[in-house]
Amino acid sequence: MQFFRIDMKVKAINGELIFSSDESMRRSAIDRNLGEAISSCCERNYKKIIGKGYLFISEVSYGDCALGFVIRDYIHVDDYMEDIIKDGKLDLENIEVKETTFNSFLHILRRADRNDFVRDDYDILRDFDLDELANCGSRVIHVDFDEGLIQRRNKDFIYQSAKDSFTKESFIQELDRIYAGTPKLKVYGHPVDYMIESDDSRTQAGVTKLLIQALYDVGRIESRRYSVLELSSDEKYSMRMIDALFKACTGGTLILKMFENIEDEEDECANGSFYYLKDVCKIIRKHCCGVLTIIQLPKECTNLRMKILENVGDCAFIEIKEEQAIDKSAIDYLKNRAKKYHLRTDKELIDSVEKGHGYLITELNMIFDEWYRKKLKTSIFRQYKDISGAKSQIKEIKPKGSAYDELEAMIGLDSAKKMIQKALDSYKAQKLFKDRGLSNDPICNHMIFTGNPGTAKTSVARLFARILRDNNVISKGHIVEVGRSDLVGRFVGWTAPIVKKKFAEAVGGILFIDEAYSLVDDRDGMFGDEAINTIVQEMENHRNELIVIFAGYPDKMERFLDKNPGLRSRIAHYIHFEDYNTDELCRIASHIASQKGLTIDDGAMEKIKDIMDEARLQADFGNGRYVRNVIDKARMAQSSRLVHMDFDSISQDDIKTLRAEDIEIPIHNKKKANRIGFAV
Repeated sequence: MQFFRIDMKVKAINGELIFSSDESMRRSAIDRNLGEAISSCCERNYKKIIGKGYLFISEVSYGDCALGFVIRDYIHVDDYMEDIIKDGKLDLENIEVKETTFNSFLHILRRADRNDFVRDDYDILRDFDLDELANCGSRVIHVDFDEGLIQRRNKDFIYQSAKDSFTKESFIQELDRIYAGTPKLKVYGHPVDYMIESDDSRTQAGVTKLLIQALYDVGRIESRRYSVLELSSDEKYSMRMIDALFKACTGGTLILKMFENIEDEEDECANGSFYYLKDVCKIIRKHCCGVLTIIQLPKECTNLRMKILENVGDCAFIEIKEEQAIDKSAIDYLKNRAKKYHLRTDKELIDSVEKGHGYLITELNMIFDEWYRKKLKTSIFRQYKDISGAKSQIKEIKPKGSAYDELEAMIGLDSAKKMIQKALDSYKAQKLFKDRGLSNDPICNHMIFTGNPGTAKTSVARLFARILRDNNVISKGHIVEVGRSDLVGRFVGWTAPIVKKKFAEAVGGILFIDEAYSLVDDRDGMFGDEAINTIVQEMENHRNELIVIFAGYPDKMERFLDKNPGLRSRIAHYIHFEDYNTDELCRIASHIASQKGLTIDDGAMEKIKDIMDEARLQADFGNGRYVRNVIDKARMAQSSRLVHMDFDSISQDDIKTLRAEDIEIPIHNKKKANRIGFAV
């Protein structure tokens, strides 16, 4: 389907000059009479093109007339306009016929309706199946699409431009097929459609336009107009509207720009992308003869590409793929880019191309852009050579917030500290290297904390939430702590809603599930199974909105993951909290005491060291909790000692110091061996 705007300057009708025939008439009345005369002429000639097209006048000013023309089947526009001019006996100063876009045509038609030159704009749109696309008389979801008109280019220009592209091998093969034989005088349909696979949007756009220009040059398409529709599984579309867009592109080109890849079958079901793609492929199949479809894809998109091919039926696709540039071709590309900026290439730019390494155009563009930015500061505008770039400033930013300082001050926890630093570095890297092609997709950060009691798993999780909030990684930074009793309902059907509610509470923060294995431990088929299945589902549904941390003993946690393989695949980080050694436990004791305004003298510390050496050998050793208990008991003993001293003789040092006599040596219960038989 084609749309035209026709501009003409009318000097006279039936030999009479329109602005000198009656000087007493107002200009607006003359324009109105002229418009009605042309409108009547269009109506008289409508029977010649009925069902094929519709011509109408839109507006008139001082004899300057604007007309609109929609064509569904082939009509020779210039010949038809000659008939209109003769029938109306119009004397024209000039006439210009230009193909235009649908949205421009819609504007022309609506102006005609406001000026009462057409009976009803909606009726005309409906007659040509354009009412859905114009969203007239309907409140369905609108489809946002872009449009453009390709310039006419000859064969030599198209081939030369194709040789400069990074798809020249597969592209030139197709150009050879397009130019084989003689140009067609009539559009017969499309034997093939196209897939253009590249990660560079400029390459996709450039190859697409050259392809359309070649097909127009040989008469394979009749319209210079093309429409671009971006499709993503994250959006909702009306398939009726997409079908209407295809109808409007009959005789022309529709470009479908697709971004996301389909990872696996399980993800398809989760995000619905497979079903959305099936519906789009049905529409492609329906219009494959009348509409040239060009699908733009990322370079590495095997699953997405296969899903399209599986669902488009007998439609055939030619694939035009981005190639890699090696050595001379990569250097030549960089030189050509520098030449466009009137710059000489230097050794730094040439040496950035590694010998034998294959480069995609996106990689070369990043290399050039970085070199060009430096060149601007160091050679062209030298007064700015000492100004550091924004990226350098971001790189120097240290993690902020009191929570980060608290974590750094904690004893031990090296693995947890490294993990948190990596999470912050990952967020910083996305800021620094987004323009170099680093994926900006949120990273899944679900975690498992394993370790014995008292190794600070819960404390680190709480600090982690605050650290991420302080550094703008998550929105709220709160933590929702739950156990089995908080997730499992008492009756059938209660558990799933409870779990979903807890996930909803944790959005923007962390959901901390303590002793997670208790959900399914020795309870196959019970409510705990329902809880863990719902957890897996909600982790997928909210993977970019919160972080789930499972915590518990190492051995039990491993058995828990073995029981639920779907859960294991959704966890990105495993952090083991080691038991504290004696030196670390003594430092923890000093830290706890200092928080309470106390110090520990050398004799007391030696005693604490001996206690920790012994306690660490016990199976139920509580790590940091055990240390806290020792200090709490020492404070009680100190209080008792001070109470029985002479009040006047007690110094400030006595009050603030824990001494050896305050440290109580605990009695560890030895485990009794199990005996078989009767006691004597």
